[in-house]
Amino acid sequence: MQMKIAVITDPHFISPDEPHLEKRNKRLFFADAWPSFDRLRAKLRLEAPELVICLGDMVDWYSKANRDFAVYQLNQLPCPWVSVPGNHDYQSFAEHDGEYRSVPPHEGRAEVSKGWLEQGIELHNRYIDAGDTGLILLDSALSEVPLGTKDWLRSLQGRHRRQLLFTHVPLDLPATREYILSIDPERNMGKYVQSKAPWVARECEKLGVSHVFTGHLHFQGELQAAGMRMHLLSKAITGLRQPVLHAEALILELGDTVSTRRIVLEA
Repeated sequence: MQMKIAVITDPHFISPDEPHLEKRNKRLFFADAWPSFDRLRAKLRLEAPELVICLGDMVDWYSKANRDFAVYQLNQLPCPWVSVPGNHDYQSFAEHDGEYRSVPPHEGRAEVSKGWLEQGIELHNRYIDAGDTGLILLDSALSEVPLGTKDWLRSLQGRHRRQLLFTHVPLDLPATREYILSIDPERNMGKYVQSKAPWVARECEKLGVSHVFTGHLHFQGELQAAGMRMHLLSKAITGLRQPVLHAEALILELGDTVSTRRIVLEA
């Protein structure tokens, strides 16, 4: 089966109508960066993928305004799209008498998930049949995975000739940690790999996963570990705080083999 998929991550959309103005003004490097997504989207139209997979952080924090803005932007893509959750997709604020209190992702996760579902956005673990290929969409937003994930992964054994994993946080493997720290020695490995579920990497290896696609880091990379090819993606926007990291997408073509290439916005 021939299929073309575009993979993006971390657009961190912030709506112009977001009511939490203090937070928005502190995050203008993301709030004012959405036009770069328009330019990336134009490149994706030329690629004509059949599916876009977002690896999370659709919004910089969850609010109805940010959610609706993100869904509007993503709905302008040239084909259907799906997403796994990122940690920012579960981050929210509670407003009372004009004051905002941060709601930690663990605390607000259930309510926020309902909010995404109101717009038809499912964030739970899912499996997509792509002919002879299985696409595993895994919730790793908080550097852990939902209860029951191990049994679910094991149930996928033998379902397809090959398996590909799409998730927000990189797998917790020595090679992944080494690579991340070689780029940024200050990165907290409790947060930037799946530190609360290191067994996921072993289960993926046993399942025969050949390629893993992750976001979260805001920089790109390619490495081989535990028999899997790790594709680390940078953001789908050119954030104004890091203008040297241009918006990118990864084009994945499924045929007899799996081929990948990156498209990056020019300066």
